[in-house]
Amino acid sequence: MPRLLVIAQGGAGGRRLLDETVEGLVTAGYSRGTVQEGGEWTALIAAGRSAGLFSTRQVTVVEEAELLGAFPEDLVPFLEGEGADEVFVLLYGGDTRKYYPAPCRERITFIKGEDVPFWPSKRRAWLVQFAAGKGIALQGAAAALLVDMIEDPEELRSRVEDLGAYAAGGSVTEEMVKLLAFDEGHSRVLRFLDAFCGARAAEVLSLLDHLKREPSVLPLLTALYNRIRPAVYASCFSKRDVQKVAALLKVRDYAGRMAAEAGKNYSPAALKALALNLAALSWKEKTAVAEGWYGFEAALLQCLGATEDEKKAGRA
Repeated sequence: MPRLLVIAQGGAGGRRLLDETVEGLVTAGYSRGTVQEGGEWTALIAAGRSAGLFSTRQVTVVEEAELLGAFPEDLVPFLEGEGADEVFVLLYGGDTRKYYPAPCRERITFIKGEDVPFWPSKRRAWLVQFAAGKGIALQGAAAALLVDMIEDPEELRSRVEDLGAYAAGGSVTEEMVKLLAFDEGHSRVLRFLDAFCGARAAEVLSLLDHLKREPSVLPLLTALYNRIRPAVYASCFSKRDVQKVAALLKVRDYAGRMAAEAGKNYSPAALKALALNLAALSWKEKTAVAEGWYGFEAALLQCLGATEDEKKAGRA
């Protein structure tokens, strides 16, 4: 009699669970059987009941298992637990409760994916722990940057494994992430934002020269506004309330550190003026009076110039 293993997760996460489950069964002595899409429950269970008479233990994969429909309660007695000669691994794209009524759920094994933490600090710790499990020394700052820039847990896992292979036993650093974890365009935007927060005017303008080749200024404009926004808010509140404000804004670790860097290098007045300019430019981009890259560059130069003037005044 067959055993049913049900995976209820779509996308890359479900595919990873499927691969891990099948590999585990093969390691336990099962041979790889067929892979099918959907089918009929009666035929599936009948095949599982007869397989043990003629063959070794086998695992069969059923993708798009939703096509099977609801599991018939009269087939529950034919299900077996661990040790069954035939195992069916069924892959669903989401919740399976409507397919398996309560009486049959005790006879079926449901495989859940890992619960990945939502909050950035906990997700960072989860990622460092995942890396350690793979034998990869992922530095905290590198993990913070990855968590800040990538939402999908499967993509995070994949990037960490790629970086670990590149590090070849060494530590995965923040600089390594900036250099290797993103495509050229994304990496250039990240370097631009970091250079601006660090008040490195020459680097800002050099990177801007490349970024201006993009057809729309809005993505970079929005990215810069989001990067300086925590610093603008921080300048409006007491030090005691800054952390509360950051929590309300859901500022992630790396973005928070860069915003703090901007707060050190620019005056509150300069950052507020830039934020207002960026907000106005964003609105104009959606109207007939869009200023495009020229308006964005002018806003940057105004902020960078004001900072230089303040430095000169301080030295005078």
